[in-house]
Amino acid sequence: MIVHANGLDLRCEIAGPADAEAVVFIHGLAASADIWSGQAERLSDRFRTIRYDLRSHGRSQAVVKPCTRSELAGDLIALLDALEIERAVVVGHSGGGVVAMQSAVEHPERIRALVLVGTASECNDATAKWYLETAEKARESGGESAMKAMGMKPDGRLVPDGPGMAEVTLAMRTLNDEPLTAGLTHVSVPTLIVVGEKDFLGVGGSVILSRTIEGSELEIVPQRGHGIYLQDPDWFEDRLRRFLVEKVLDQPST
Repeated sequence: MIVHANGLDLRCEIAGPADAEAVVFIHGLAASADIWSGQAERLSDRFRTIRYDLRSHGRSQAVVKPCTRSELAGDLIALLDALEIERAVVVGHSGGGVVAMQSAVEHPERIRALVLVGTASECNDATAKWYLETAEKARESGGESAMKAMGMKPDGRLVPDGPGMAEVTLAMRTLNDEPLTAGLTHVSVPTLIVVGEKDFLGVGGSVILSRTIEGSELEIVPQRGHGIYLQDPDWFEDRLRRFLVEKVLDQPST
């Protein structure tokens, strides 16, 4: 379905009971809501799962103008408004994790819990350079070329709008000079941090998150990489479900 939110047409997919706890899944750069389909289907027996395409990704509207991390968080909050969801658990992978964290910092009253997968609240100069090069590739050669440069196979996947993806990528680059880390010290919702031991981004960013967000849980999973929920969907579903039951369903909503 297409939902008009924050002045944009965003594609989202919803499953599960309408009155159940809402769990929103956010994908990373160059991907789409489809990468979360397996987890959403598995959890929709007990939760209302929502997956959406970031702006300029998948079937969401392409926006070829500079955007900020705050605007990306605003897309999420406007989507929750449109769906009449007061608070939600937000599961974010990579760049989607950045959107989740930005939302928790700026709109804490809307976030029930966080699950941060293979993501970070800051980036060094080398990563900032990679973001810039990726944005240039997307802008000049298109979304499919950017996907290939990132090691993703476009076959059968929705291809992002190149120029629009470039703007989202540059928003992520601002983690270099405008880290989210300090803001996360004020986040007080239940938080699960998951990272694969062999994640090409390393585990350092997740360790920083675990030390910054009070009471958070950190899982460093042996022999797994960046897309752990695809590499080991059974393990990921079990860990996510346990977190949701213990830290969300079994706890009062405030």
